[in-house]
Amino acid sequence: MHYTTVKDAAICTALAAMTGFWQPRDAPQAVMCYIFIFILLVAGLETAKDWEEGRRNHEQSDIRMHRSN
Repeated sequence: MHYTTVKDAAICTALAAMTGFWQPRDAPQAVMCYIFIFILLVAGLETAKDWEEGRRNHEQSDIRMHRSN
């Protein structure tokens, strides 16, 4: 996990908690809900970062291949 990914997920989880769209009935339910939201965000952000790095590396290899031809 990268620091920026965890930081972004924490900020987004805090924003989700502050919206008041869904209010859990009790504290344990709220904690579990926000942990679940945090884990989903971390997984999604890490996947997006890996996908972006892979795409960037793929584009660079295409550029190198065209230059050699």
